[in-house]
Parts: sequence; structure tokens; C-alpha cells
Amino acid sequence: YHYKKSVLDDDLSLRILDKYLEILDPTKSYLLASDIEEFAQHEIRFDDYLRYSDLKAAFDIFVRYRQRVSERIAKAVELLDHDFDFTRDETFTFDREEAPWAETEVALQELWRKRVKNDVLALELAGDKRDEAKKKLTQRYLGIARRKEQLDSEDIFQTFINAYTTSIDPHTAYFSPRTSENFKIRM
Repeated sequence: YHYKKSVLDDDLSLRILDKYLEILDPTKSYLLASDIEEFAQHEIRFDDYLRYSDLKAAFDIFVRYRQRVSERIAKAVELLDHDFDFTRDETFTFDREEAPWAETEVALQELWRKRVKNDVLALELAGDKRDEAKKKLTQRYLGIARRKEQLDSEDIFQTFINAYTTSIDPHTAYFSPRTSENFKIRM
């Protein structure tokens, strides 16, 4: 703040929402376009929410995100029980930064089918047998869901405030007291 005086206004509010969604779902693999449309009701209100210390919207968005992660992971684990046709000519795009949000559940399911297929193929090419690959991926996917479920209000607050601070300056971050202490220990 000392170096860059930014006005907390509707323009910044838009950037905060975009950054928050980018932090939560950078690969656009969990949330649907309908979720994003619903969140748009807050796009010019985050400045007001911050002024009045009302972060309910940020927490509500996170709750929806966590719900979508649980849904996606459950379906990804189910997909591991299917055999994949590796002779089929198709691609999986890793970098989805410019990709649109999935419009439908079917489109999101197709994205995850390709992701799971790619993950299985990568492990098999690394020398794992199909059963080993499925076991590793089940653990990996369930670990993603578990880590999201373990996030508490302090973590969510930190994520949102980081969306705010990086909207002003990409090199500025907020550390919660716990994160700050861990940082000091690591240093």
C-alpha cells in the first residue's frame, strides 16, 4: 500500500473476483460457467464487502468450489474403473488459462475423462502396470479432495485476501498467522 496507492473501487473489485477464481480453479476444471455467472452478482461488490468486513460471498464461492471438487474427484475415481481406448486420436489441453469455463456437466465430464485418460497413459508410459496406475491415481485424486476439505476459514480468508493483494500488486501476498509462522520456521 505504501508503494502503490490503489483505489478500492468497482474496477478493483472485478480484478479481485477474477483473481480469486483463478487462484481457486486455475485450470477451469471444477467450476461450471453457470457457477461463474452466479458469482458475477458480486463482481462489483467486493470493494464494498472489504470496506465492511463482509466476506460471506468469498466463503460462499469457496463452498461451491469445494462442492465441485468433491463431485469431480468422485467421478474421476469412477473413471479409473473404465478401460481407455488409447488408439483413439484425441488431445488433452494442459494449459486451460485461455479456455472457457465448461458450459455443461457433460462438457466438464469429458474434460475429466481426457484428464484421467492422460494421467493413466502417463503412468503406464513411466512403467506402471494398469492396476498400479489406477491405485496411484485414486490416491492422488482423493488427496486433492482431502486437502480441499481440510482447508479452514483461515485458509479461505488467506486465499481471498491474496486475491485482493495480488490484484493490486502481483508480488504482494498475505500470510495468515499460521502461514507466517511456518514461513519463519522454513526460513
